[in-house]
Amino acid sequence: MKRFLEIVIGIAIIAAICLGLNYFKSNQVLNEQPEIIRPVRIFELTSLNESFTRNYFGTVQGSKRADLSFRVSGTLNKIYVEKGASVKRGALLATLDPRDFNTRLSQAKSALSQAQAQHKNAQADFKRYENLYKQKVVPRATYDTYKTQLDVAASAVETAQAQLKSTQDALKDTELRAPFAGVIADRKVENFQDITAKQTIFSLQDISSLEIVFNIPDNDILKAPLPKIKSISELLKDSKNLFTLNAKFEAIPDTVFPLDLKEVAAQANTATNTYPVTAVMKSQQGSRILPGMAVTVEVDFSSGEKNLNAQEDNKYLVPVTAVMNENNNNYVWRYENNSAHKIQINTGSINNNGLIEISNFNPDDKNILNNGDLIITAGVYFLHEGQHVRPAED
Repeated sequence: MKRFLEIVIGIAIIAAICLGLNYFKSNQVLNEQPEIIRPVRIFELTSLNESFTRNYFGTVQGSKRADLSFRVSGTLNKIYVEKGASVKRGALLATLDPRDFNTRLSQAKSALSQAQAQHKNAQADFKRYENLYKQKVVPRATYDTYKTQLDVAASAVETAQAQLKSTQDALKDTELRAPFAGVIADRKVENFQDITAKQTIFSLQDISSLEIVFNIPDNDILKAPLPKIKSISELLKDSKNLFTLNAKFEAIPDTVFPLDLKEVAAQANTATNTYPVTAVMKSQQGSRILPGMAVTVEVDFSSGEKNLNAQEDNKYLVPVTAVMNENNNNYVWRYENNSAHKIQINTGSINNNGLIEISNFNPDDKNILNNGDLIITAGVYFLHEGQHVRPAED
């Protein structure tokens, strides 16, 4: 009996130990939660004294551009020019079949003649009854009746004249002419095709002066070393002192075409987060450059850098949201090896683009900021040293 009790007690002890192990393992599994890798937005540092030159893809276009269309609907009767043709101002480009318009013109002329005849009869009747009324032969009501008939007839003549003028203009509008001298960049229709009013027939461009259109990303707008600019007009006025623009063509590798800034959009394209820019090409130097050609635009901000008067090589501009203040000290988080690392900094002024000037707190320290470092710009107060993070997807 004693032996039996010892066996039972042993089994109970083993069962308790197994239950305890299972409980410990289950708690350990519950406590071992996977680490959440926080997404962050990052910003690349560029020294204020670092050369800031960017290349952008652009397209050539004429300084004057117009999509030409008829003001009236009809059937194309004849096309006088083809793609690539040079035309003078006022040159005839295409015509519509004028038969229906000539018919309407004849009807309008007939209607005017009828209205004029009725008006002439109404004038004669009114004059006769006006004399009778003055002689007190007919009552005032009769006089008023013929006066009204004369007014109606006069109004009918005016209406017929307006209709004739409209019909004459419509006939004139069956001819499509060039509003300025240029090149037919494109033709959208074929001859004898039925077209509607305002439907594009030709694309006309003046290539005596060319423009380059390109887009600057918003990130470059923020980082460009430019002084405070109050307005776009001020930027255009002072552009030559802030940066230089040059166009380069792959087929003409040894030639650089200087550009003058013409327009800068004040609002970004929401689909691409870029700002459209238009520049004027100063001289083609005999090169055969045409609308639609691809071009690389080099923007050098060296002039703007000098105007900033940056005296130290370790000065940078970062978004204000990247700076964190703790115990009256300022820090930024550097993204490195998929982790966040805190670096103490000095801060300077804030420019009109929402960027704050920063520099290394102790330049002799090994843990300092360098040109090209990636700085975390959002949620900086929710990070801790060495925390695993990843760049957020745009």
